Amino acid sequence: MPFAYLRKMRAEEERQRLLSSRSSSSSFSSFSPSSAPVAGSPNRAIKIGLLAILIVPILLNLPWFHSALGPSGMPDLWVRPTSEASTIAVSAARPECYPVSGEEDFKFCEDLHLIPGSEQETVLISCDANRAGWNTVMGPLNSPETRGGLFTYGYSTAAEQERGKAVKVELRGFASEREFHPLGFSLLGPSEGGGKGRRLFVVNHGKLRSSVEVFDLKQPEGGKGWEAHWFKSVVHPLATHTPNSIHAISDRLFIVTNDHLFARRPGPVDSHMVPLLSHVLFGSFNVEGWKSFLVESLAKVLHNRRVAAILAHIETLLGLPLGWVTLVELEEDGKARAKVIAKGIPFANGLVLTADAKTLVVAATTYPGVWMYDVVAPTPTSFYTSFPTSERFAWDSRLRLQTKLHLPFRVDNLAFASYPTTLNSTDIFSGHALLATGHPAPLKLIAMSRNPTKKTSPSWTISITPNPTSSKMGVGDEWEDKEAPLPAHHFLLSHNAQWRIRTLLQSTGETPSAGKEGEDEVNVASSASAFYRPYAGWDRGGKVGGLLMVSGLYCGFTACDNVGI
Repeated sequence: MPFAYLRKMRAEEERQRLLSSRSSSSSFSSFSPSSAPVAGSPNRAIKIGLLAILIVPILLNLPWFHSALGPSGMPDLWVRPTSEASTIAVSAARPECYPVSGEEDFKFCEDLHLIPGSEQETVLISCDANRAGWNTVMGPLNSPETRGGLFTYGYSTAAEQERGKAVKVELRGFASEREFHPLGFSLLGPSEGGGKGRRLFVVNHGKLRSSVEVFDLKQPEGGKGWEAHWFKSVVHPLATHTPNSIHAISDRLFIVTNDHLFARRPGPVDSHMVPLLSHVLFGSFNVEGWKSFLVESLAKVLHNRRVAAILAHIETLLGLPLGWVTLVELEEDGKARAKVIAKGIPFANGLVLTADAKTLVVAATTYPGVWMYDVVAPTPTSFYTSFPTSERFAWDSRLRLQTKLHLPFRVDNLAFASYPTTLNSTDIFSGHALLATGHPAPLKLIAMSRNPTKKTSPSWTISITPNPTSSKMGVGDEWEDKEAPLPAHHFLLSHNAQWRIRTLLQSTGETPSAGKEGEDEVNVASSASAFYRPYAGWDRGGKVGGLLMVSGLYCGFTACDNVGI
């Protein structure tokens, strides 16, 4: 009896299986729990999941992608006018701009800083007329032979400017066969430089690798012009992988940003890429076994120019947070030691250190904005602020991220106004306005880098100061940048009430504008850096006027009188 029952049950199961098979083969059949699952379901789920992984981040970051397209409504050229100071009656004058002339290769300029202690106030400017042929950041990498150069420009501190010309700085002791493509640089004063000259640190993007070139900037006998006497080259995998901006603390200590992990022109495999990747992946320059094999294999792949260019482009366009800041110390034996003090920065670019060495500000270009770090001193003391800068920011100092501030464009370089613009010396910037200059339309800048004679790119310079009220905007309150044709707050990804952002200059870079007294055409395109000098005698307690200078990465050099801040 039991065996007969089992045979009956098996027959029934076989009959049900056959019925189920026929049902699933019919196009009009309905799904039943006993039917087999569709073979493509797992693959379809995987595809949907991968698609969601790609699409969701794009949807969440649509404002960021939109900002990369650039704003509409920018003027041909607008410069902030001055206004009367609070206690001294000064008639407001209209801003007047003019191109600064120089030798034929005085163009495509990146950085500019005041030469400390010069008898006539003079700025030093780094330029590279061959930037369209050799640019290790955006490309191309065609012809590194034609050199860039350093230039000086002396200016008057009076409201009535006397025009001058930019003068080339002679490089002494720097081998003629070496490439020289300067980007960021930093200057120390005569007493800080350890000699009669002013110690000068220059980021140099050579053919095979980048370096920091150290010079002593001096005036020759007779006091006319300037000369840069070469002292040494500094090369280190952590410091000169993709160096961009630099700030000297002493004649032996400096900070430098590295904008990309994936370098368009990577350094040598054995002496540069292998130790760099070893440190990035495993935290040590010396690795063995499978780690060594992995690092060496990866270094060879990343050294391929085609692969390097693609990855560098992806890192830039997606704003990947792979840049870092390095602290470098020059030792007595001539070697350099370096350590990363801040990382995870999207396109780490310009940087400045406050006068009291308590705050470091870094341009996070593709954030877009600036990141502010507290400098944690190695030996805190009540007399901390009386120490020289070189002792306040030492090898053992640490950085602590304090603020991420969005700005309305891809920030290139940063600078503080050369003199305080307010009487409020207790704020984080000690009364100095922070200047940020950069590129509102990065895609246009990339196009201009390929063909600077036929393409153009907009310019934007702003000032950043602490907001003394730090209060949120109320109904009916006016924004601090309402006078600008395109107010900064219209194009911010987020607003921080603790900071005041005011436009100093805006330009589409497309249509040359009439210059000073209508005699010169001014074209401010692809702005990279700015310098602001308040006029002497103006009241520091109110809005002030001064001289503004702006460099064009693929354009000329512009100065503007009677500029408010």
